[in-house]
Amino acid sequence: MATPQAQHKEPKGFKPFQATSESVHHPPWFNYGLAGFGVLCGIGANLWQVFTSVIAFFNMFVQGAVYKNMAPSSQGNATAGALAVSIGMSIAFQLGVMFFVFRVHQEFKEQKVKIGDNMQAVKSTAVQMIAHHRLLLAWSVISFAADTVGDFTFINLLSNDPLLQLGYTLSLYAVSTIILSASLERHWAANVALENWRAFKAYTKLMHLKVQAQHARQEGK
Repeated sequence: MATPQAQHKEPKGFKPFQATSESVHHPPWFNYGLAGFGVLCGIGANLWQVFTSVIAFFNMFVQGAVYKNMAPSSQGNATAGALAVSIGMSIAFQLGVMFFVFRVHQEFKEQKVKIGDNMQAVKSTAVQMIAHHRLLLAWSVISFAADTVGDFTFINLLSNDPLLQLGYTLSLYAVSTIILSASLERHWAANVALENWRAFKAYTKLMHLKVQAQHARQEGK
């Protein structure tokens, strides 16, 4: 005699659609749209931050005493070199910021799974980053400082309002790091939810066809 657990045993390899799953609180099309918009804004913010950092660093080069004391014939070659160095620095610093934020995000999720409590997970994440990722942490501090200098230098060319400068820098950092990371996660969750929904619909259709076939056999007897 089959036990109640055996009677309700799910088919092997099938995962039922769960309406309470975190990835399906919203329709997949909404998650796709929101995630896609966030990813585009995040990528755009990173490219913009590189662009503005190039302008800021290049401006610092040409305003320096060494460049100003050069002969006009030498300034042409120095300008190309300063631009190349500014581009390289901007890309390197931006990558440092992104790798740090994504590493912290991943480390926090791992610690949250192990510990559960948010505050304890934050403390454990900080300990893990300091203990096991010192080189990344050091480079990230330098990258954040350089990016901040670049952002403030660029916005200072347009405005000297402290509130506007702070708002510009914080919003740019938020979109280029946190929102980009969250949007990528939401896009992946939308993919999982959509595939889960398709599997549920396919399984439901298969069960419906089996019931129809069974009824047809019974009527043919």
